[in-house]
Amino acid sequence: MQPTVEDIELLKRIYANGQSVHADSNVDHRPYKRLQDIGWLTSTALALPNVVYKLTSSGLKRALQELRSE
Repeated sequence: MQPTVEDIELLKRIYANGQSVHADSNVDHRPYKRLQDIGWLTSTALALPNVVYKLTSSGLKRALQELRSE
């Protein structure tokens, strides 16, 4: 799966947010699940539908690459 511009922007926002994000029931989880499919995020369900998404090592590496290239 090729990452889109939106995927990269979300990845950089998660990195800037401390490398994780808490998504609750008011949030569309599809963009985060897409980053999971790419291999850039892991998820931990707190109490469905509340989920914490965290960068994987490959997600962190890609976020840093993208930020350096700006």
